[in-house]
Amino acid sequence: MKKLFAMLLMGTMVVSTGMAQPKNTDKSLWKSAKKMASTLTSEGWKIDGSRSLEEMLYRHYQKMNDESNQELIANVIGNTSVKTMNQAQQWASINAATSYAKQAKMMVVGRITNETGAGIEGAPSVDNFYEGYESQVVTEIKGELKKSFSLYREKNGGGLDYKVFYLINEDAASQARIRAMERALAESEFARKNAERISAFVREGFSVEAE
Repeated sequence: MKKLFAMLLMGTMVVSTGMAQPKNTDKSLWKSAKKMASTLTSEGWKIDGSRSLEEMLYRHYQKMNDESNQELIANVIGNTSVKTMNQAQQWASINAATSYAKQAKMMVVGRITNETGAGIEGAPSVDNFYEGYESQVVTEIKGELKKSFSLYREKNGGGLDYKVFYLINEDAASQARIRAMERALAESEFARKNAERISAFVREGFSVEAE
């Protein structure tokens, strides 16, 4: 009985560590995951969860193979007052939504600026729309930010650094941007007069950058 119990315990330990390469994996993805895990570990990062960092990176990379998914990394690093995991998670969520909204706004700003010379009406007063659109994107995109995994690092002086890897599906994000645009239209005469063009810009995807 003791021998059987020991064997079962060893089997449980093997499963729980998750360090061995899973069966039927993409070897190149697994190699990339192990390399990145090694780099992050050397920088002092630890996984916030029960699975191994290699496994979580591998699963993340698998999802990134879907071209409709993009990665957004939210960093809570440096001179912050974060001391608990809960605080770090909340801060990262806010940072991610804010970062995405700024990028969405800047994409629209660039497209509208390029069109200004072609006779877009009311261009000098478009700032109100930009700010309203960014604010609404922050609200709408929160539900579309899917956390893949998160890391933490204890600081020498106390507190935590935190890093969250999010995935954003472009189809869902596009719908969120459209909802944000529709809300912002109500506050901007410029936007209402140029709604068709602006809608086309909002629907365009863009390459998301890390926070």
